[in-house]
Amino acid sequence: MFLALTEIRHSKMRYALIILTITLIGYLTFILTSLAYGLAQSNRSAVDSWRASSIVLNTEADGGLRQSSLTKEQVDDVSPAGADVASIGELSAVGTSAGDSDKTTVDLLGIDKDQFVYRELNPTEGRRFDTAHETVADDGLKANGYALGDTIKVGDDTTLTIVGFVHNTKLNVAPVLYVPLETWQTRKFGDLPQGAPKPQASAVIERTATPPKTPSGTERLGIAIFIEKLPGYSAQNITFSLMIGFLFVITLVIIAIFQYILTMQKIPNYMVLKIQGIPTWFLVKAMLIQATLIAIVGVVLAAGLAAATALAIPPSVPMSFNMPLLTGAGLAIIVMSTLGSLASVKTIATIRPTSIVAGE
Repeated sequence: MFLALTEIRHSKMRYALIILTITLIGYLTFILTSLAYGLAQSNRSAVDSWRASSIVLNTEADGGLRQSSLTKEQVDDVSPAGADVASIGELSAVGTSAGDSDKTTVDLLGIDKDQFVYRELNPTEGRRFDTAHETVADDGLKANGYALGDTIKVGDDTTLTIVGFVHNTKLNVAPVLYVPLETWQTRKFGDLPQGAPKPQASAVIERTATPPKTPSGTERLGIAIFIEKLPGYSAQNITFSLMIGFLFVITLVIIAIFQYILTMQKIPNYMVLKIQGIPTWFLVKAMLIQATLIAIVGVVLAAGLAAATALAIPPSVPMSFNMPLLTGAGLAIIVMSTLGSLASVKTIATIRPTSIVAGE
């Protein structure tokens, strides 16, 4: 530890440049990680709030809620008396504020007032809806200027009054509007011809370890599989994961290069130390401690920059600073920095103290 700190104090500028590099890489890693997590949550937070174990969709929907529709018979078959299930209707729409001054993409979710999704709605402000023209909205709409009691027009003929707000309830990166299932049916299908069957729901979600039978024309998916099938969800996560992974590799390579150059410059010093009887393992240990300390300082500075960014960033940006995830990313950078310094171990081990005596 003493040798590591002495070298850092002796070459402040060199090590400051390494720390700056790690800080910038760490900052970029934290921002990308937070953006990836925030976007993922914006895609799935409504689904997570249901706490369902499985979902039943139309077989032709390819696992997509938006493409699915179930008939009344299918819903009844999958929802026997006493089953812990809930019908869900989904419709992507454009919401318009009073005076047609502001347009916002929203996700209309129809739910049954007698089922668990409605019962477990826990508005942070206001109350649950009671009538066909009331809605409980995601509080992200507040950033668009909406407040309790405001109206939002969906389509040409549906005007909803916001009677409550729920926190962090988005689907496909759009704020959710919870409405009665009948309102969703009317908005999506309108007035069908006489005798034409009106779809009852987009899907049925379940909370049961032993689900009932799967009706003809439907498929049952585990909720984790359903989330993976959300539009763009998997591709987005893979893209960000690769970007963050490359940053870790870049950290390893940069530290390896810096440490190797510093080691080559310090070969005469290492020779003198070896002549004095300092063992190789002690020099390697000092180098590893040095690399770890530099990485820790860089990660701490990066965390400070990320925290400042979190305070300054507007609510409209889908970023979420998840502490366990960011801690893991920071530890990964420290580990990569330490591993990168191992590239110089062979150089230190092959230094011959006799070389300086022989004048080599």
